[in-house]
Parts: sequence; C-alpha cells; structure tokens
Amino acid sequence: MLLALALAFEGFVFAQGTSRQRVRVVNANQYPGADIGAKINAADRALGSAPGEITVSGGGTISTQVIISSDHTLRLLPGTYVTRTTAPPILLKPRSSVIGSGWNSIITESTAPRQFTVIIAFNHSVRNGDADSGLLIRDLQIRGANSGFDSAQQAISLGNCSGCTVERVWINGTRSIGIALGGSSYLGNLAENSKVINCLFTRVASQNLAVVNGRNILFEGNKFLASGQRGGPGSTNIDLEPNESTDHIENVTVRNNLIDVRESEVPTTGNGIVVQSGSGTHFVGPILVENNTIIGGTNQGTVTTILSNGVYLIGVTMRDVTVRNNVIRRTGQAGVNLDGCSHVTIVDNQMTDVGGGGIPGFIVNNVSDSRIEGNTFTYSGSGSVDARIVVSGASRRNIYRNNRGFTLAGNTQ
Repeated sequence: MLLALALAFEGFVFAQGTSRQRVRVVNANQYPGADIGAKINAADRALGSAPGEITVSGGGTISTQVIISSDHTLRLLPGTYVTRTTAPPILLKPRSSVIGSGWNSIITESTAPRQFTVIIAFNHSVRNGDADSGLLIRDLQIRGANSGFDSAQQAISLGNCSGCTVERVWINGTRSIGIALGGSSYLGNLAENSKVINCLFTRVASQNLAVVNGRNILFEGNKFLASGQRGGPGSTNIDLEPNESTDHIENVTVRNNLIDVRESEVPTTGNGIVVQSGSGTHFVGPILVENNTIIGGTNQGTVTTILSNGVYLIGVTMRDVTVRNNVIRRTGQAGVNLDGCSHVTIVDNQMTDVGGGGIPGFIVNNVSDSRIEGNTFTYSGSGSVDARIVVSGASRRNIYRNNRGFTLAGNTQ
C-alpha cells in the first residue's frame, strides 16, 4: 500500500504557500528534441497552463531558444548548459522561475557574435518598456564564453520587472553587463519591488549590477571581485543610472555589499558605486548607500590603485541620497566624489588611503544644501594619498563637521 501511494505521487511536488498545491513535475531529458532547449520547450508545452516544474539534468547544448511559460519553473540540475543561440537563450514569462542546484548548475554565454544576454524577461525581450513581473532566478552560475565585448546587453536582463528576485547567482567572467533592472520608461513602466541579493560577480567586463529605471529596489549582500577584463569596455561595480528624463531612481537601497578589485586583471577599472542622473530626471530619491566595503587596491607590498572613485554621486537633479557607514580603502581618485548634487547626506564613512597625485580624497563640486559629517581619513603609510575635502564651484549652504583626519579647503560658504 505504501509503495502504491508513493508511485501515485510520482511526478508531483507541493508548491510553497499556504494552499499546499500539488504541481506536476516533468523531466525535459525524456522529451523529444534536437537539443536541450527543444526538449525544455516540449516539456513546458506538456505542462500546459497549469503550474508545474521542468527538471533537466546533465548539461548539454541549448541551440533552440527556451521560453518558460507563466507559473512554470525550470529547475537546472548540476551540469553545464552551453548556449549557442543567436538571440537570448532563455526567456521568462511573468511568474516563471529558473532555479539551479547551486553554482554547479552552469549556463554559458552564447558564442554567437554580438549575443551576450543569457536570461531575459519575456515582455522586455519583445519590446523595451513593457512590464514584467514575478520572476525568480536563483542558485546558478552564468559563465562568460563570448569572444567579443559589449557594454549594453546584460547577462540577466529583467527590464521593468515588478516583484522580481535574483538570489545566489554567480556572474562569472561575462563579457558585458552582469545584471540589470529597468527598461525604457516611455510607456510609464518601471522596475519595482525587486531585489538582487547574495550574488557573486567575478571578472565582469562591464557594469556588474545596474538599475536604470526603478523604485523600491534592493541590492544587498552581493560580492564584486576582480571586476573588469583586458580589452573590455570598462567596469563600474554598482551603477544607478537613469537613461531617460522620465526614468525613476526612487527608494533604492545599496547595502552590505563587498567590492574588492585587488585581483583585477586590468591596471585601472571604473568606480565602486555610482549614483547619477545625467538624463535630468526629477524622479530621484530617496537613495541609501550604507554599510558597504570598497577596496580599490593594495596598500601593502606593491601599492596599487585600480579603482577610480569609491562612491561617486553626479548630476544636477541628483538629490536625497544618504551615504553612511561605508568603508572605503585605497582609491586612485576620491573616496567620495560629489558633483552637482544637492540635499545629500554623507556621514560616518571610514576612508583609508584615498586620493593622491593631486586628486583630493573627498571632492565637493557644485553641491548645495548637504551635510558632510563624521567621516574619517586614515593613512596606512604606503602610497600616495590626499587628506583634503576640496570644495569648489558653486557649492553653498553645506554643513562640514567632525570629519577627522581630513582638512577642509576651498569655497565652504
């Protein structure tokens, strides 16, 4: 009797939630198809419109573009899944998921020319600006494989996705942008209530993690190591960058992340965390950057200054930003660089070995109505540094107080 009951439930799992709903599970390896991609699509069709799960194991080649339907989960068991498509290989419709077994579930970039996106929200793939929702991507690795470089496409491209999560994903040596939230705002949509948490980024060639149009966004607990690649387009680790005048960058939190570029293969990479509004959008703030550790080079043995600025705020409409309790070490340029912004709060940040070569460790240019307080500068005794807070341009009505180790210079009215 017990054996019969066990067999009766074969092919089903209980969905998480209060209803304990059973969902059907199908094994893509058992379906017909010329490649793993075709087999996954056949399994997805077999599930129909009901909630269900598709498992696939052992790796293989994805030459056929995969489309995961709403309420379906693609579960990748350990293996290397090599993509060969000339378009993004995995498309996720609203409320669908891709879940691996850990970082031994590996999806590679396509080797096709100019194809760098690996997983993309379905509606975003059809039209940049459309809304997507309810996507979950976790517990897998995306590995670079393309021979070229790009600075626009993203390994994981979520677009204007609401209620979406990327968690415990390793972006490993990809040749363009790592993960991005936000698409065009011309239809009135934006990324919202979404998060990228506990992910690892190594040797990402371009921006590692970005949001271009979003509200209620969380980047927390991520690690960024050895960013940049030789011959690549240049790399900023975390980039908050609206592209259009109607884009949003509101209620964004960047917290408890580690950026460490000491092992980068390039002598000079980009910035640690950039918060910018070059598009002129007024849909800005509040933005919180807190408890991050940024290591821009080595201050022992052969001193290196690979990272440019630690935290860089720029743009005449950039406002309502709080940068607090961050640790910033060994930058080639400023530990904190403020340019053109207003109503920002920079407090209790610990900076070691920042600035040097005539570049101040803390730059305040055309900044107004802001508070700079309780920040500290220390020098390890190795390499060039600059312990000045230099105030320039039309900076006015700012508070400078108790910034230990720094000297204040310039127009401090």
